[in-house]
Amino acid sequence: MPAYTMPGLMTGQNTNDIVKKLVELERRPIKRWETENEYAKMQIQIWGEVKNLTTNLQTKTRALVSFTAPFATKSVSSSVEGVITGEASRAAKSGNRALEIIEMASKHQLSGVEIDTDIRLPEGSFTVYSGKSKETVTFPGGGLSELSNSIKNMAGSLVEASIIKIDKDSSIITLTSVKTGKKNQLQFSDPNGILKLAGLVGENKAQEEDTKQLLSLDGTKAKVWDTAKFKKSELETDKLSQTEEGIFLKPDTAYSIPIAVTEIKERAFLEVEVLGEAPAVMEMGMSFEKEGSVRNKFLPITKTETKYIFQAGDFASDKNLTAIILSNAATTPIQIKSVTLVTPQAPGTAEPVKVLQEAKDLKIKIDGVEITRETNEGIADVLEGISFNVHKVTEEPVTLKIHVDHAKGSALIKEWVDAYNDLMKFSKEITSVEKNGKISDKKESDDSKAADISRDFWDNKSKSGLLAGENSILRLIASLKTTANSYYPATKENGFRVLTDIGISTGAVGSNWEKIQDGLLQIDQEKLIAVLSENPDGVRDLFASDPNNDAKMEEGVGIKLLEILKPYNQYASGIVTSKVKLLEESVAGNNKKIKEHESHLISFEAKLKQRFLYMEQGVGKNKSVGNYLQNNMFRGNGGE
Repeated sequence: MPAYTMPGLMTGQNTNDIVKKLVELERRPIKRWETENEYAKMQIQIWGEVKNLTTNLQTKTRALVSFTAPFATKSVSSSVEGVITGEASRAAKSGNRALEIIEMASKHQLSGVEIDTDIRLPEGSFTVYSGKSKETVTFPGGGLSELSNSIKNMAGSLVEASIIKIDKDSSIITLTSVKTGKKNQLQFSDPNGILKLAGLVGENKAQEEDTKQLLSLDGTKAKVWDTAKFKKSELETDKLSQTEEGIFLKPDTAYSIPIAVTEIKERAFLEVEVLGEAPAVMEMGMSFEKEGSVRNKFLPITKTETKYIFQAGDFASDKNLTAIILSNAATTPIQIKSVTLVTPQAPGTAEPVKVLQEAKDLKIKIDGVEITRETNEGIADVLEGISFNVHKVTEEPVTLKIHVDHAKGSALIKEWVDAYNDLMKFSKEITSVEKNGKISDKKESDDSKAADISRDFWDNKSKSGLLAGENSILRLIASLKTTANSYYPATKENGFRVLTDIGISTGAVGSNWEKIQDGLLQIDQEKLIAVLSENPDGVRDLFASDPNNDAKMEEGVGIKLLEILKPYNQYASGIVTSKVKLLEESVAGNNKKIKEHESHLISFEAKLKQRFLYMEQGVGKNKSVGNYLQNNMFRGNGGE
């Protein structure tokens, strides 16, 4: 059936169209709330980027103010490429040293003899030794693969095992120590004969007894030791005394007693026997020759029954022992009966069948002094402030070069400047204002069906930043500029007071004034490298210094910058967090209004349809009555 029409203004209009138009007018607040949400979500994204950029600048600034910030480091190289590489701290002395690599440190490599590939080995156990470490392998029995896997799983920290097939019927097992150096050579104990059957070792022998050497101590040659700590050593009444029963040490005394030069073997230890009462812990030491000079090792040792044990081999393996240092920090005298150098036998009781490569130490010469080390890498105890790796033997002496390396410090400062500029540029973009634009937010009352954000607002927002006029960002921009251009106290002689002193500025002399006003930083690379070379500590102090000497960094570009950034990035109550929270609450509130209004629209539309239905029904009835009256009136006037 054709739809009824309304008289007057609604004549000719479909009632469904009229309802839609009325509902659409009633929907205007939803559009406004949706627009506000879109604007708020864009602001949330912008505040998120502000947080990212401020956090990045915070991170780069902390790297600059860190105690370990590498403003100027020194690098290590050799005149022949590939011989040596390494790093040097600021404490290292620049210069050239004569260097010769005589022999590289190597791993201990062993090989078994050919055996049947399908051999079945019995269950049992064996022990692998390397340096001071040992691992016992419990073998469940099986073939060569099971043996290799057991070694890998239970002694993999000491030795690597592999199987080589010679032909279809025979194979051999090879073993390689994990660490380099003579001390780390592989040794074995094979009481169940498993490794012997695998072709790796010979007959297992009985463990030999330790070698003991009683040291002859001549008290008449004793010299006082560390009088600052043991104050009574020089007193005539408290001097060391010696009888056939041993040496007597009075309280608060210490002495160094020379002995005949004796070599200290690996794992050797000093055994000190006492008579009568003695403290649970006693300090003792030794003097030994190392690399052309005499070294001392003095430390506390614990008593076991009547003896003290001092692990001499841990500190001076293969070195010559020259003196014993005895002390008494107790309140009563100590009687020392004897001092014995004990050298344990090698722990291995089964000799390897075949050695492919001996375990060797690194041998080098620096300025003509020969030095040995267990490893080729990370050698940090030869030259002060230097750690280096050795890569190959030299055919003739080369030059070890220690020189200043500006790359790390320069890169650190460049990253900081980039982070500063990124934050500054973004902050200015989001707060920019179109000079000729007028940003307004005029809108009619929310009760009006025509209420909406004005078109002028959005037109001008496209020309200006979404956070135009935001005071917290404007304050940030102003604070960044002030911090970068301020003067700071110099705590050291020839220190730097402002960033321009180290080549960082907002523009060279004569630069465009508008660009200078932007506040972006520029680096004069040549000047920065020059100051890092001449005064790296001054550069460090410009970013973080302690003018009061109270062990607290209080001044400097970096310290002030961290103070400025802190309120923006605080997790709970930071500026960015608070702004985002308010915007999210606004979005949530608008979503609630939208949902409630959409429910209202459903009811509103239903009411309109019902009303128009009644109106249409009324119109229909009126039309029927009109037709009836017209027909009857026509008959009454003589029609038909």
